[in-house]
Amino acid sequence: MIELSSATTSSSFPSMGLVSSPPRSVCSTTNSTSSPTVVVQTRLHKFPCQEIEKLKQKYRIQHTSCFTHLQNLINKHRIPKCRECGLDEQCRICLDCSLCLCRHHAQQHSRLCSHALAIDIKRLFVHCYTCGDVQYDSVFERARRKIILLQQNSSNNSPSSSTIGGICGLLNLGNTCFMNSVLQAFVHAPVLRDCFLSEKQHHCEFQDTNHTITNCIMCQLRQLYHHVHEGQQRSNEPFVPSQLLYLIWTHENHLAGFEEQDAQELLMALFNIIHSQNSNDDVDDEKTCSCIIDRFFKGALQSEITCSQCGSVSTKNDLVRDISLQLPFASSNDECFPSSSYSLENCLWRFTHSETLSNFYCDKCQMSMSANIKLTISQAPIVACFHLKRFQYVKKSRSKMRKKISAHISFPDELDLTPYMTITNFNKDNNKYCLFAVISHFGSSVETGHYMCYVKLQLQNRWFRCDDHCVCEVSAEEVFKSECYLLFYQRMSVEPTS
Repeated sequence: MIELSSATTSSSFPSMGLVSSPPRSVCSTTNSTSSPTVVVQTRLHKFPCQEIEKLKQKYRIQHTSCFTHLQNLINKHRIPKCRECGLDEQCRICLDCSLCLCRHHAQQHSRLCSHALAIDIKRLFVHCYTCGDVQYDSVFERARRKIILLQQNSSNNSPSSSTIGGICGLLNLGNTCFMNSVLQAFVHAPVLRDCFLSEKQHHCEFQDTNHTITNCIMCQLRQLYHHVHEGQQRSNEPFVPSQLLYLIWTHENHLAGFEEQDAQELLMALFNIIHSQNSNDDVDDEKTCSCIIDRFFKGALQSEITCSQCGSVSTKNDLVRDISLQLPFASSNDECFPSSSYSLENCLWRFTHSETLSNFYCDKCQMSMSANIKLTISQAPIVACFHLKRFQYVKKSRSKMRKKISAHISFPDELDLTPYMTITNFNKDNNKYCLFAVISHFGSSVETGHYMCYVKLQLQNRWFRCDDHCVCEVSAEEVFKSECYLLFYQRMSVEPTS
């Protein structure tokens, strides 16, 4: 996430202006095929972190000195290892004394020395132990992104992302990392890419007489796809998704404004807009809808309830576009944490495991009885999206707070859904999937965190981290160690064409 201000505008960004506006409205966007000029007012944090303000005053950190300070810290710990235990994972540098420590020892150091701020050496996020979360200060944020760009430009191990077809950054318009991460996953779904880049013309009912994009989600997505997959070798500028943001705001009012939002809610909103604009009004049965969302993302869950008294079975099938998986956790001292080390397969097993209902009304017995309920996947989609429910409500005093389960959940590169399918649908050839995108969340709450998306170029077998407009190639190890929030798999029997 970035804060746009007059100081932010540079050669890295397209031209943009700032005006005052109501908090839940879009000021203006231009309608053209090129990247539009953004006219927005951003609101990052109404109340800035006091610890960051103290640090800046203490060391007289300004825009230029902040960059120099962070760059020196990174150069000093080019091979980061915890000073206490020697671990080289999740290291943080104390911004007061420059000690490099692992996550655990950095927290201990903060308590003992009252040093509240540390920077994640890999992603350069500033963590405040007083606030208990990642903080986004405009001065540090501009320095962070400048360092990331320098690291990308100085890397000679692989081609620059600007020369790799199919990879392009998206400009953050003010706390819109949740939207950018979803759009990156959407753009890199192989079946959707082939659909949008095909020669088949989309019949648009929303274009005006000047043939400019107005309110058509398919036209705007097609523009994004062509910029990413065909135009990127001609320009290294990020795509500006202002028209998409405006359209989402106008259709989904609860997402309007510059507050941080939930990426899964944005994904569902995007699905709904595409479906509503492209479904056949003459067809009442949603099972026969041929829009791209229902063609590729639609699946079905079967619930089977068995009465423990008479043994009668009732079944019901519900159409779904993603599968939300509960994470096993315990609540203690107002903290959320998993009860054990878990994987995506564990979560799917738990999701499809039989459970007992204590108060089920049986039509045959004509009374309330106990029953067993079992969920299975009766129809597997072409593109399977799994939502890991990391945000839970826990009690704090007399109220409830939405806390995050910040634990690693492992997930495979290839996934077989056969064990979780309804027994009549055991078609192993259609149940094997390959991972192509991972959306990760950093931070302790949905309101103050940051989203990134990892995408895979399937035929090249290369992973890239998409952090708004900053895109760089990363190792598969980094991807599979990330705190996944949304996982996107495509059925292997549908082969990519390029």
